[in-house]
Amino acid sequence: MNPSSRAILSIDDDPLILKVLEDLVTRAGYQFFGTASPEEALKLAVEKKFAVVIADHNMPEMMGAELLSRFAQIQPAASRILITGIKSLDVVTAAVNSGEIFRFVTKPWISAEMVATLHNAVQRFELIESNSALEKTSKDLNQRLSDANAQLEKQVKMLEASKREIDISHDALKTNFSRSLELCHRILTTFNPLLGEQADAATKICATMADTHYFNDEQKHVLDVSARLYDIGLSAVPTGFMNVVQSNSEDMAPELKTVFLNHTIHGQTLASFVDLLKPVGDTIRAHHERFDGKGFPDGLAGEMIPWTARCLAVVVYYVTCGLPHEQAVDRILEQSGTVFDPDAVRLFLRCAQASPLPRLVREVMVDELDVGMQLASGIYSPTGVLIVAEGYHLDENSIKKIRNFNLSSALPRQLLVYC
Repeated sequence: MNPSSRAILSIDDDPLILKVLEDLVTRAGYQFFGTASPEEALKLAVEKKFAVVIADHNMPEMMGAELLSRFAQIQPAASRILITGIKSLDVVTAAVNSGEIFRFVTKPWISAEMVATLHNAVQRFELIESNSALEKTSKDLNQRLSDANAQLEKQVKMLEASKREIDISHDALKTNFSRSLELCHRILTTFNPLLGEQADAATKICATMADTHYFNDEQKHVLDVSARLYDIGLSAVPTGFMNVVQSNSEDMAPELKTVFLNHTIHGQTLASFVDLLKPVGDTIRAHHERFDGKGFPDGLAGEMIPWTARCLAVVVYYVTCGLPHEQAVDRILEQSGTVFDPDAVRLFLRCAQASPLPRLVREVMVDELDVGMQLASGIYSPTGVLIVAEGYHLDENSIKKIRNFNLSSALPRQLLVYC
């Protein structure tokens, strides 16, 4: 218990009354302070906190009601008790109103009633002090909460500003990433139109495969980017030798074969400049690995090959084999379990049944054009003039036109037709 809640001050010009009160207060378990001087009592009020102050009403230096009123200005929480021998109700009422007195006790008093009054007065003081402390604590907490809310609001505004900046940066990164992919595709298409067409076809098939529950979000991204860039490493092959490389001829010159076998490694390196995600490079590097471990460049087998690379391998074969759809599918089935992962083959076939696959494209020379062929890309003159549009079914007249134009002004070396 707070020591101040045990202190009781009594002011009375009668020493006998002070002695009686001292005995009563002490027996009640409280600390007694007594004085005959009201001025001394007011000085004590400045120096020490009291739970209860008891004043005799009729004192020569100062009336008790006035003393308690002045005491209330110094210690408003103290319970004030006025002792009076006057029975007049007017006097008591005036004293209560002027001094904000808690209780008044008439002389002579009954000890038990006085003790009960003291207990009640102390309880009142403790309740006021407790409420005051709670109010102060509440004010402090409210102020701290207000400060915290202000700080939180400031931080929220800062976070919102940071989020806006991050969103802007993220949008810029997405735009730059998309532009980088598009730039790579244009470079690949410019270098070799067939590679560009095959990458487009592979991207569409991989998008259909990725739209299943067999891939998480990261794997979907990896498969999409890898399908766009898987042959970017072939840009290291001299242009004049691309036909030999694409035909995978056995009589390929050793130095050219080395370049071909390393093109997935070059592709991994080039892809890292576009997408920092390591699985993208790993997938591009491994898309020529075989399920039986006889592929390149690392001789990985089975599940050692990334799942995205196993799926990409099936798609790449399909779009680059140069066979019609049915024959390409038959060849894939024949090589399931050796070249290709059976699960990847099953997923590819399921997607082939769910939605039509892109038409396969192959390269032909001008003198290989034949009636009935459908152009997979438009034929343009060196100055950019369209000679025959994409999708056109060739007849004798259009073939003659193309060949005549080629004699007078050489056409691009590669012509693409649907298989």
